[in-house]
Amino acid sequence: MNASQIILPHAQATPDKTAIIFADKRFSYAELNRLVNRTASGLLALGLRPGQVVSLFLPSLPELIVSYLGIARAGLTVNVVNAMLRRQEVEYILKDCASAAVIVDPSREAIIDQAAGQVPSLKTKIVLGGEDLSWEQMLAQGEDQFYPVATRGSDLCHLMYTSGTTGWPKGVMATHLNVWHNSTKFGKVHYNPQDTIMVATPIFHCWGLVNGTFGMLATGGTVITVERFYPEQTLDDIERRRPTVFIGVPPMYNLMLKDPDLPRRDLSSVVFCLSAATKMPESIIGQIQDRLGWRYAEAWGLTEVTCVGTTAPYHKTRVGSCGRGLDDAQIKVVDAQGHVLGPGQQGELCVRGTCVTNGYLNRSEATAAVFDRDGWFHSGDVAVMDDDGYAYIVDRIKDMINVGGEKVFPSEVEDMMLAHPKIKDLVIVGIPDELKGEAPKAFIQLQEGQSATAEEIRTFCKPLMAPYKVPVAVEFVESVPRSAAGKALRRELRDKQWNQSA
Repeated sequence: MNASQIILPHAQATPDKTAIIFADKRFSYAELNRLVNRTASGLLALGLRPGQVVSLFLPSLPELIVSYLGIARAGLTVNVVNAMLRRQEVEYILKDCASAAVIVDPSREAIIDQAAGQVPSLKTKIVLGGEDLSWEQMLAQGEDQFYPVATRGSDLCHLMYTSGTTGWPKGVMATHLNVWHNSTKFGKVHYNPQDTIMVATPIFHCWGLVNGTFGMLATGGTVITVERFYPEQTLDDIERRRPTVFIGVPPMYNLMLKDPDLPRRDLSSVVFCLSAATKMPESIIGQIQDRLGWRYAEAWGLTEVTCVGTTAPYHKTRVGSCGRGLDDAQIKVVDAQGHVLGPGQQGELCVRGTCVTNGYLNRSEATAAVFDRDGWFHSGDVAVMDDDGYAYIVDRIKDMINVGGEKVFPSEVEDMMLAHPKIKDLVIVGIPDELKGEAPKAFIQLQEGQSATAEEIRTFCKPLMAPYKVPVAVEFVESVPRSAAGKALRRELRDKQWNQSA
């Protein structure tokens, strides 16, 4: 089994059908398969050997999709590097996974040059449009026909590094079976060959790559790749490109809904949209359905479960729920002692099945801490389940704020506060409190041209939530710090507050 085989049936059955659209470029399934073959054979012609790691340090470009599939087809291991990272972070990842080669775009080449001296294993640099060894030259050394290197489903396919919310990031080891299964089974739940999906999320993250891009390619539909998300431009592209499916993360939907020209736009081509990465506020789900006219479906997962562990098609989605186990995935909610909890009881969400990866590269202790001997991955997410096996995410365990013994989940408070007409975006974190240990603080980005006071915000909150949930402090910011995947960088804000009080 080789993960790159997801495109082969369509390259043979519908070779002329458009597989990828990027800006004014179109790639048919036959052309995509030819480029993947040339990448695989071109990399091997450079002297790379199956099992070695090839890193991709690219933004959301078609070359990332082609390169990933080509590396996998050659029996090499893909290391997808977050395109937003800086030198020290990139250097750490390349060194940790002993990268032998890197494919990079010109705007990030300097970072690789600066890091290379500290990565002894790194011997080859391939640059899109480069002068020394270009991606184009590598393709020219390859061949149109290439028989995939024999790989097993259990062989390592890719290394994706977690966001590093606790210490340095860890490389998650996903097998060819993990990637094939997560993409094809997710595609079976949500897509059909007539669909065109707009992937607004970064494809250097697993949600946009494995489930958005590969899920649709495995189904035989068409993928619109977006290099970077801008709300107004995205809405323009939806009107022009007419996708039937849209995949994003909660902050993207929030920003699109705040677009002043929304009422005059024709977004009717989109039948349904998908969200993951962080909990979607129920108020925004309602607006998606009412104001955009789109059906809504949600998924839950982490890099450690290839990407998706639970989901449900839009016609079976329950508002507030991230669905049931994907394909053979089993899910359960447990307490701190590991006892299984019943419906409606809050605990840690665990998952077991084909989606679960092989753990962390070179981190046996960290792997043992969350991947137990019975095959269950302990996610660190607080959830409840209903009688029908649907999961409802409450928040991350580590994000919970302990206010004198009372539990405050930031996402719940954020959901209620987003109803304020002046608030464009916000994040809640715990700050030191002499009396109660911790207390919630709100970092708020206001709508353009609006002003507000902390007391005005607190007054708005008081009738909506318990007193201990009302932010004790409010700070207005130009923008809320978020990762490329749309997750609020809570630790960055929280650590600053705690360090100031030390």
